[in-house]
Amino acid sequence: MTLSHKTAILMIALGLLAPAVAESANVTPAPTPAPRAPVTPIVTAALSPADPIVGATRVTIAGKATAGATVVGMSIFPDGTRHGFSAKADDAGAYRVGPFVLWQLGTYQDVIRDSVTGTTRMISYSGGGDFRIAVDEPSATIVTGDQKRLKVTLASVGGFGGEVTLQRPAAVRGAVIWWSATRLRVPPGGSATAILNIRTLALYTRPGVYQVAVQGASGSVTHAATPAIALTVQPPPPGTITATLSPDHPVVGVTKVRIAGRATAGREVIDASTFPDGITHAFGMNVGGAGTYHDGPFVLQQLGTYHDVLRDSATGAKIEISYQGVGDFSTSVDRTSATVARGEEAKFEVTFKSLSGFAGDITPAVPDLSQIAGATASWSSPALTVRGTPPWSTLLLTVRSGDSTAAGLTIKTSSETQPGTYKINVQGTNGSVTHAAPSAIELIVKQ
Repeated sequence: MTLSHKTAILMIALGLLAPAVAESANVTPAPTPAPRAPVTPIVTAALSPADPIVGATRVTIAGKATAGATVVGMSIFPDGTRHGFSAKADDAGAYRVGPFVLWQLGTYQDVIRDSVTGTTRMISYSGGGDFRIAVDEPSATIVTGDQKRLKVTLASVGGFGGEVTLQRPAAVRGAVIWWSATRLRVPPGGSATAILNIRTLALYTRPGVYQVAVQGASGSVTHAATPAIALTVQPPPPGTITATLSPDHPVVGVTKVRIAGRATAGREVIDASTFPDGITHAFGMNVGGAGTYHDGPFVLQQLGTYHDVLRDSATGAKIEISYQGVGDFSTSVDRTSATVARGEEAKFEVTFKSLSGFAGDITPAVPDLSQIAGATASWSSPALTVRGTPPWSTLLLTVRSGDSTAAGLTIKTSSETQPGTYKINVQGTNGSVTHAAPSAIELIVKQ
């Protein structure tokens, strides 16, 4: 059976005609396009030069990424800390980070990421060189209550010029140990020094021989001085007295401190302490059966230097110590000029501010007012107290640590006050420290 030409065209349109019939109808199918090869995103990275010396060689990280992409890197340093960096790829896809210098010994692990494709690449590298650590005195002797300073030297090996962190030894129980600097940069081919301070506390450090291990670390590499320091702690000779204030650098009005030492067992130590304001106070302390005593804890109340003379009541032996606290304060006035008629008053607000953690009582004053006939000053504040009885009473304004306190100052003139312009300084005092407002008040008195 044969098909008509019209019937063949209809069956082709409906997709029912076999390929052979379609060919007989002169219909050619469209060619199928060939699949495209997939594009693989690539990011590369390499350190150059490949064998740098720590702290000396300038290196770069360079590679290829997507053109115009931001290359973001996260570097894990040998000491475990993480540091980020970034660079921009140019039109050819090339990028460059650096030059920079490696500061730590050990292995760096960097992850580089192409911001366009999200492709990442990990690279590892490390620097050459090393360091040595040595102590000038491998053995030392100290008396309880005294302080010893030991010089420690860090020397470059193989051109190393990186950073070394000194670790605090913990071998001497009951002693305070600290470094003059905990992190040193060793110059390539050179050396750097630090001082290891050891202060024994008479009340806590027992006599004996202690092995003090001194160590320094650069990145993941740690070296110790060999041998360890042999520190011999001895009791003071009979008939002597020792005294130490601890901790060091207390904040006035905040840090609790104590004075401790050794004296004749079962007797008493008398401490004559001259405060920064010049007033001497006496304290008595009992000495225990082990020959140790302590005073405190107490808080320093004044800025300036304290001078103490401590005497052993049994032997008469004396020791002098000086110490001071950390902190300060500032004084400011809300305005620096005022005009009044005779018999009128001018009001000001004076602010005393704690600095470096200081806390304490400040005595406000207007010292120049005594030169102005008939003028008087008065203070008002909820934080204001009066110590003593007239005519020896003292005004005190309490300032808390890290805070500020304001007080109202009223300067009143009288009929005796002569017309004119007067310069008046406003100040505050704590201990031996006095601070005036940066600018004096200009008081203009009219007829």
